[in-house]
Amino acid sequence: MTEPKQECKQLMPRAIFGINGKVENGVRQHPIDGSAIFPLGNKIGIADYKKNTQEFVAGHTNSISCLDVSKSGKYLASGQVNHMGFRGYVIIWDYASRKEIVRHDLHKVKVQAICFTAEDRFVVSIGGKDDGSVIVFDMQTFSPISRQPATRAISGNALTVRPMHNNPFFFLTAGDRHLRLWSILREQKKLYVQDVHLAGKTRQFYCARIDKNDEYAYLGTGTGDIVKIVLNCCDKDNVTRPGTTSGILGAFGTHNPRKPMGRDCNRYVNGVRALYVMEGGRLLVGAGDGEVELVEERNDVPLINFRDYPGPTWPYLRTLKRTRVSGRISSFVRSTSDKFYICTDTNEIYMLNTTTWVLKLLRTCHAKAVYFITFPKNYSAVFATAGHESIRIWSSNRKQELLRIMVYNFNCACVRFSHDGTSIVSVWNDGIIRAFTPITGRLIYAIPNAHNKGCSALAVASSGRIIVTGGIEGQVRVWKIEPFRQDLVGVLKDHSGPITSLDINYLDTEVISACTDGSCVIWDINRMTRKQVLTANTQFMSLFYFPTAVQVVTCGSDGRIIYWMVYNGALIRELTASKKSSVNCVSLNATGDYFVSVGSDLQVKLWDYNSGDVVGIGSEHASSVISAAYSPNGQNFVTGSTDGSLIIWDVPPEYWGKPNPPDGPQYTLPKAPAKGKVVAARVDSGTRVKPAPGENINGLLQSTPKDDICCVECPPCAKAEVKGKDPFSECKIVPDVRKC
Repeated sequence: MTEPKQECKQLMPRAIFGINGKVENGVRQHPIDGSAIFPLGNKIGIADYKKNTQEFVAGHTNSISCLDVSKSGKYLASGQVNHMGFRGYVIIWDYASRKEIVRHDLHKVKVQAICFTAEDRFVVSIGGKDDGSVIVFDMQTFSPISRQPATRAISGNALTVRPMHNNPFFFLTAGDRHLRLWSILREQKKLYVQDVHLAGKTRQFYCARIDKNDEYAYLGTGTGDIVKIVLNCCDKDNVTRPGTTSGILGAFGTHNPRKPMGRDCNRYVNGVRALYVMEGGRLLVGAGDGEVELVEERNDVPLINFRDYPGPTWPYLRTLKRTRVSGRISSFVRSTSDKFYICTDTNEIYMLNTTTWVLKLLRTCHAKAVYFITFPKNYSAVFATAGHESIRIWSSNRKQELLRIMVYNFNCACVRFSHDGTSIVSVWNDGIIRAFTPITGRLIYAIPNAHNKGCSALAVASSGRIIVTGGIEGQVRVWKIEPFRQDLVGVLKDHSGPITSLDINYLDTEVISACTDGSCVIWDINRMTRKQVLTANTQFMSLFYFPTAVQVVTCGSDGRIIYWMVYNGALIRELTASKKSSVNCVSLNATGDYFVSVGSDLQVKLWDYNSGDVVGIGSEHASSVISAAYSPNGQNFVTGSTDGSLIIWDVPPEYWGKPNPPDGPQYTLPKAPAKGKVVAARVDSGTRVKPAPGENINGLLQSTPKDDICCVECPPCAKAEVKGKDPFSECKIVPDVRKC
């Protein structure tokens, strides 16, 4: 008689780290409840920082490219980018119910920008370079009323759209050599347009802002200056007043009083990417290099005096305050009267107080894919993630990033903690093995040229003296780690493709390697020989040993999860995890009762190991999930996706797993009393030697203040040798692990 299947529950996330900061003006704040609204992959995230809760709204079929919230807070509008030859959707959402109201697919490939006009009357969207049209959507009838080409034949693409604050029938579009003022005729279902006179100043406009009286508009350019124009708009039939047109007042830069006339104008590096018009004529400016400045127009020199200025950009702005963030600024969001959210393309959100000018890092996540996640041995408070250019240590309870180790221009393929918690071992795609201290992030040792085409997998023995690495060329290499040197013990060659995963059994006698060539090989570490080969018609992506090391579980690109017997390589069981996509990673809890699988179908599944049933499903990810790790206590697990987001999931209490039963009573022979006089041994075997005090992962939480992060840059590992007293003074490497 078969056992009944267990009930499948919905997994609930405890914390979500993720935001797509590359979307221009993608971060918004709801005007009523103050929630932050942002895109993440193909979903819209709504985060309430007061309650520390997050939720996602799903409906798009591809990545979201633009987002806006109506002034009343009743509606959301979002557009997406699609593959070439397909339509890009525009979806209108009801914010209260989080439900889709209506959508249209009139744009081709990509929706470049979107906005609500005043009074929530219309939704204006512009297409990308493959579409090039302006579409006006009526919010009263929920239907599009007009479509018109956005640009002329002699101008470039439109990049941004900005509505007026008071008149719902006007909006402004700007882009590459493109600046136009539009008016909407709802009855005739037409659009009137007028080009703004720029007096021969051709610019690429990245962002636009309009003051509250709809008199002036400020535009950020790719040349690093700010263009100010006068709008003169009141008559919707003629766009501007009869006899007047919209025109430029000047292209402004910041004044540098230390330089002579003609050279005293500074421009922003990599262009002006974000603007915000504040009270009193002040501007908050965000540049492409992360510079944030509070500026105002000069009142000591009339604007007409700059007619004879030798350069096209006039030094008409005075810098009041200045700070810098990491990455290119993509969004300014005003939270309160003196607090702003600053979002960057490195997927970080800062809080800036314009009164005290204090900058605080609020939210972080990986800018690109999360390749690997791991927990320390028997310690669930922190976990480490490997991604593009960085290794990051996170706190599970604080829900914040604690430590970041940067290695620029390279990707970390895998990261592991040593079992005693004294080091963080990592492998990188430049072929170097690097080990760091767990608190300060200093480099302990580096093994260059570990694999000639780059490292792809890593496993660390429980003793910490043996590590096994896998390379893209298909070799498995065993290394011996000593306090003062690192030696290559052996090279194991049998695979013909990149190694995707490695795991060592609890006895440190065997290591199993998974490869994309459709084979998994069990190796004997002591004899450096092959023991068993597991083959299947798939590309193996991940694997793990059962705690007793008698079985192995693998997953692959065919969507199957397979149980194997270790001693003869026999197939025990096959589970179909996905019929359409691959399973990218599997991770087992410490007791061996439950494991988690993630795949390209965006779903996270919790499995019962013995019955093979799915007992929990989570679907909060917005892109392919490629990494996962079970916490040692079995109460939660962490998953990471290709868009850089991380989610900590709570496991239901009934699925925490039962602890392993204690060993049975053992009989020990009584020790015979020593004959004669007992003499203390003169030679100490090392059992009474106290270890040198050093860094351990247990002390990371105590050493890191709340709402703070330690960012460390790894020194280069291939510098020219300099003769000196200290051979390690060049790269400041601490050779002895005990001294770290």
